[in-house]
Amino acid sequence: MSSTLGGCFAWNYVKVGYDNFSAYFNTFYNASVAFSAGMKDVVASKRAYDINLIAGDHPAPFVISQNAKQDFEQTIVEASKVLQYHPHSEFTEDCLFMIGISYYYQGDNLSGERKFLEVEATFPNTKRLAEAEMYYGAMELDGQKMETGRDRVLHAIRLARQEKKRNIVAMSSAILSDFYLKQGDTLSAAAYLDTASVFSQDDEAAIYACRAGRLLVDAQEYAEASREFSYANLVAHDVEIRFYCRYYLARAQRLMGHYSSALDGLESLLRDDNFFDYFPLVKYEQATVLYDSGEVSRAVTSYENIDTAYSTSVAATRSAFRLARIYLYQVGDFQTALKYYQRVSSHPNVYAVSDSGQMMARVLQDYMIDSYRVLMNDSLYYSALDAERKNDTSAAYTKERIDTLYEHAAQSRDQLAGVYMFKLLIPDSAIGCYKTVIRDFPNSGVYQSALYSLGEYYYSSGDTANGRKYLGELINNYKDSPYAISACSVLGLPPPVIVDSARISYDQAVELSQKGKYSAAVDKLHRLLNNPKSRLAPKALYTLGWIYENKLQAPDSAFIYYRLLSTEFPNSAYGENVKLAVTGYETAQKDSALARKARADSIAAEARLREKADSLKNVPSVGGHPEVRTETKIGPAPDSSREPVSVPRDTSAPGKERSGDLIKRGKP
Repeated sequence: MSSTLGGCFAWNYVKVGYDNFSAYFNTFYNASVAFSAGMKDVVASKRAYDINLIAGDHPAPFVISQNAKQDFEQTIVEASKVLQYHPHSEFTEDCLFMIGISYYYQGDNLSGERKFLEVEATFPNTKRLAEAEMYYGAMELDGQKMETGRDRVLHAIRLARQEKKRNIVAMSSAILSDFYLKQGDTLSAAAYLDTASVFSQDDEAAIYACRAGRLLVDAQEYAEASREFSYANLVAHDVEIRFYCRYYLARAQRLMGHYSSALDGLESLLRDDNFFDYFPLVKYEQATVLYDSGEVSRAVTSYENIDTAYSTSVAATRSAFRLARIYLYQVGDFQTALKYYQRVSSHPNVYAVSDSGQMMARVLQDYMIDSYRVLMNDSLYYSALDAERKNDTSAAYTKERIDTLYEHAAQSRDQLAGVYMFKLLIPDSAIGCYKTVIRDFPNSGVYQSALYSLGEYYYSSGDTANGRKYLGELINNYKDSPYAISACSVLGLPPPVIVDSARISYDQAVELSQKGKYSAAVDKLHRLLNNPKSRLAPKALYTLGWIYENKLQAPDSAFIYYRLLSTEFPNSAYGENVKLAVTGYETAQKDSALARKARADSIAAEARLREKADSLKNVPSVGGHPEVRTETKIGPAPDSSREPVSVPRDTSAPGKERSGDLIKRGKP
C-alpha cells in the first residue's frame, strides 16, 4: 500500500511539475511579457495624461495606445491557452488576473467582470482579492452601475488597508475621485486624490496632490489647495512636476490676496534655469498678480510685452485675451479690444481661451456694424423730421417714408441693446438703448420687446420695483401680446385673459349683414381696417367687397376693396379668390372705354361728311354757263331729328366676369 501511495505521489508530483514547466515556457512566459509591455505603456501614457491635466490642457478622455492594445490582445490569447491546456498549473490565478486587467484597459467590461468573478469563485482565499474588487468595481462604474461599483471599490480600499497594500489604496482612491468628479462633487473628488497622494510616493504622490490642489482651487478652497501644492513640491523629483507645484502655489497665494508671497515664489522660479522653458508662463502669472493687486498699468505693460516677445507661447494667447478684456470692460475702447481678440487667434491654441477669443472677435465686429446702423438710421430719421418741420419740399419726405425711417431707427437701437445685453454682457449700455426705444419710439414694433427686456432684467437683478413697473405696463396695456404672457410668468401671475376685439367686431359686422343692416355692417368693417396689420384685415376687405357687390349693388365700390385685397394680401386665401374677378372687371372697364371712344369717333366722322356734302351744293358752273345745282348722293339722307347711334361691340371674352357680376360664390 505504501509503495502504491508513494508511486501515486511521485507521479502526481512529476505531472504537476511538467504542467508548470510546460505552461510556463510555452504560454505563460509569452503572456507575462506581453502583459508587462502593455502595462508599462499604460503607466507612461497615464503619467503624461495626468501632467497634461495639471498643466490645464484639458486633454481628451484617457485611452490606451495602439501598441498597448496589441500587447493586451496577445496577453489574452496566450493566457487563455494556459487556462485551456494547463488549468491546474500554478499560473492559473495570474492568468485570470492578466486576462481581466487586459479586458479592462481594452474597454471590454463585460468580459473583464466575468474573469474577476471567476477569480473570486475559484480562489476565494486569494491574496489579491482587494485588487480583484478594485478592477471589478471600476468596470461596474464604467458600465453605469454606480452604487454597486462604488461600494465594491470602497470594499477594495478597506481590504487593501488591512493588508497594507498601499498601491491598491492609491489606485482605488483615484478611481473614486474620477467617479465623484463626474458626479459634480469636486470636494469629494479632491479628498480621494489627497488619499491617493498619501498612499503613493515621489512623483506619483506629487501628481495626485497637484490634481487635488487644482480641484480645490476650482472650489475656491485656496488654503487647502496651497497645502496640497506645498506637499507636492516636497515629494516631486521630475522638473516639470516641480514647476507646476510651485507655479500653482503662487497662483493660490494670489487668489488668497497674498500678493507679496506670490511674487516672491514667481521670482524664485525665474532665477532657476531648470524652468527656462516656462518663463513666459511665469511672467504671465506675475502680470496677473500685478493686475489683481491694483497695479493695472504695470500689468497691461507686462501683458503687452508677453504678447509680442513670446508670441509662440500659450502665455501670449492668455495675455492677448486679458488685454482684450481690459480694453473692453475697463477702458471701453472697443476697437483696441477687437484687435487683441483677433490676436488671440494668431497665437497657439489654448483650451477655451482661443475659442472664446474668436467668438468675441465676431461679436465685436457685429457690434461695430450695429453701431453704424444706429448712427445711420438716427441721422436719416431726424433729418426727415427736421425737413418736415421746415416744410422743405426739396427733401420730399412722405409720411410713409418717415414712418419707415422711424421703425428702422427703433429696430437698430433694439438690436444694439441685444448685443450689449446678451453677447458683450454690458447691461448698463443695453439699458440705455432700451430706455431710448421706450422714450423716443413708443409706437414702434420693438416697443413691447424693450419693455419686457427692461422689466425682466430689473426683476431678475433684485430691483423688483422697476421690474414690476415695466412688466406691469405690458400686462395692463398689451394683454394680447405674447410679451404680456411672459411678463406674467416672470411675476408669478396667471396669464391675462385675452379678448380678441377684432374677432368680436368682425362677428358683429356679419350679424348686422345677416339682419339686413348693411350700412352698419360696412361701418363696423371700416373701423376694423383701422389696424391694417390685423390678421382679420384680408377677411374684412373681402366681406366689404361682397356686401357692396351682392347687397348694395355697387360693383364699382366692390372693385375698390377687391383690388386693395389682391394687392395688399396677394398670398392670402381671400386675395387669391378675387384675382380673377378684379381682372375681369378691369377688362370690362377697358372695353366700355373703347366703346365710348368708338361712338365719339363715329359721330365726329358723320359730322365731317355732312359738312362736306353741304359745301358741294354751292359749287359754281364751268365755262361761263349758268350755275347748275347738282345733288351728289353719298347715302341715305340723315335723319336730323335723331343722332346717329353707334352700338359698341361686345369685346368681353367668354368666361370673363363682368363688372356687374364680380363675385357670386355665396356669402363670406
